[in-house]
Amino acid sequence: MIIVMVALGCGPSKPNYPAARLEGNVTLDGKPIAQGTLQFVPQDTTQAPVTSAAIVDGRYVAEAVPRGKLRVLLSATKETGKMIKEYSSPRPEVVNLIPEKYRAGIPIEVTGDNPNQDFPMKSR
Repeated sequence: MIIVMVALGCGPSKPNYPAARLEGNVTLDGKPIAQGTLQFVPQDTTQAPVTSAAIVDGRYVAEAVPRGKLRVLLSATKETGKMIKEYSSPRPEVVNLIPEKYRAGIPIEVTGDNPNQDFPMKSR
């Protein structure tokens, strides 16, 4: 018996919408955000999906970000070192690192690949 194997489309596939590769720094008051996520939300969600990227040590790399006008939602938390009681069991207290003024998202326009799409946030 002879088995023939054909590998089609090995590796990452190209998105079926105009997309770009973004990367950069995510900082708060000049200090890198240790960990979190970014979501790239197109204004017209019928044209392309929401994409996301992890923030690691203040850096992110996002593949297949839809081109056009987007809103970037940032998420980052950290433990305070305190324990709180919830439903009679203790858990670590966690605070949101994203200042209120950025929580609704940051508007950007993506026209192509950008290795310097930074997100510098200020707490005041």
